[in-house]
Amino acid sequence: MKKFLTAAFVIAASVASLPGATEARILIVTDEDTFTGWMMDATKSKFLWRETQETLVKREQSLLSCTVYFLQAPEFTEALELYKSRNYRDAAPKFAACAEEYDKLIEVKGNPSTMASFYEMECYRRLEDLEKLSELAAKFEPENLLYKFQKKQYEMYGVFWDAVRTKSWNRLNAICRDEKWRGAKLPGNLRGQISYCHGLALEGAGQPVQALNAYNNAFVADFAASEEITRKSALNCLRIILDHEDVKTAMDLYSTEDYSDESNGAALIKEATGLLKLWDKVLGSGESVPAKYKTFLKYPPKNR
Repeated sequence: MKKFLTAAFVIAASVASLPGATEARILIVTDEDTFTGWMMDATKSKFLWRETQETLVKREQSLLSCTVYFLQAPEFTEALELYKSRNYRDAAPKFAACAEEYDKLIEVKGNPSTMASFYEMECYRRLEDLEKLSELAAKFEPENLLYKFQKKQYEMYGVFWDAVRTKSWNRLNAICRDEKWRGAKLPGNLRGQISYCHGLALEGAGQPVQALNAYNNAFVADFAASEEITRKSALNCLRIILDHEDVKTAMDLYSTEDYSDESNGAALIKEATGLLKLWDKVLGSGESVPAKYKTFLKYPPKNR
């Protein structure tokens, strides 16, 4: 049998587990050895664990003397599969239930409760249920998230997405232009969110043409990261282009000698047509683009 960790041993004659608690499968790494076990309870400085769920021997271990890794809980795996398939509405309550199941372990870095709560918030962000996101973010403690990008995502809930929620367009526009964020080295999905929020801010401030550039930036930044921001940015671009006065003029003149492929309206129609083709090939995932946007296909360039 492997060398035991230095620990306080507790013999529980009649209690096999903590009442109402769900134990998490863990890997414990020390300078001398590696163990697997089940974490039963925890504080900021120590945790209670046992080698198997059948044993009555419980051990108290200092978090300063080891590194703990949580193996993925089955409840979390079930919710994550729904999340990966973009079924956020069904995944969210399962993440919430998982967070509640493991809340006794919330003081330990990377614990299932904290991770499940984070993904629950991500579900509501992707659904753009910003009231629910704000409610959850207000009571969330991010310090035990595993990765820096997760903590940065949490920060963005309060900075960018809450400004979207409250429609604080001028403030959001200023934040998006702030060098703190524009110059930050961020993963593509986070940069995509910033550009998407900037597009919303510019539209909200009555600057739809400038918003097109922001949505295009979101499209480029987020293309390989996720589909939600890319799809929403593409649809917003199509909506703005369809409402553009130069586009309406180009459509009206299309059958006349006054039409020009070099006009701004024609260029925007060409851009929209490219987005439609990309939607059919990649973005749509089998879903048809709203019918009103297919009208762009009626106006191909005349001088090819």
